Amino acid sequence: MMKIREEIAVQKAKETELNEAIHITEETMRAKQMLATMSHEIRSLSRVVSMAEILATTNLDRQQRNLLNVMLSSGDLVLRLVNDILDLSKVDSGVMKLEATKFRPREIVKHVLQTAAASLQKMLTLEGHVADDVPLEVTGDVLRIRQILTNLITY
Repeated sequence: MMKIREEIAVQKAKETELNEAIHITEETMRAKQMLATMSHEIRSLSRVVSMAEILATTNLDRQQRNLLNVMLSSGDLVLRLVNDILDLSKVDSGVMKLEATKFRPREIVKHVLQTAAASLQKMLTLEGHVADDVPLEVTGDVLRIRQILTNLITY
């Protein structure tokens, strides 16, 4: 009788493990499908933004230019949000690795300001100041520093 109880307990444990494995597999498949759908949508958005950028090089009247600027700004915002979400998921999963390269902070600030000013279509003048005690060259993750500075300016 004891042997039968042990076998039943082992069988129930195996069933529980199998059910958990099935559940994990189903969740993984749903996640993969969602990622495939998101990837397709992101690529579509990227193509739309690229076409809008090409359209921006053509002759447009004032109203068309304003509408196109809204479209470009909105597309850019969505793409930045997606990048932020991807970065957060990398940080959350421990996958994000920081680079350690030498760069010049003043050049990075200047570049970020120039890029932001260009995207604002010269509606504002952006100025930045790097304190005198900041070294001419530092070591760090230049891409993340640029991203942080850009987020500070644009959000």
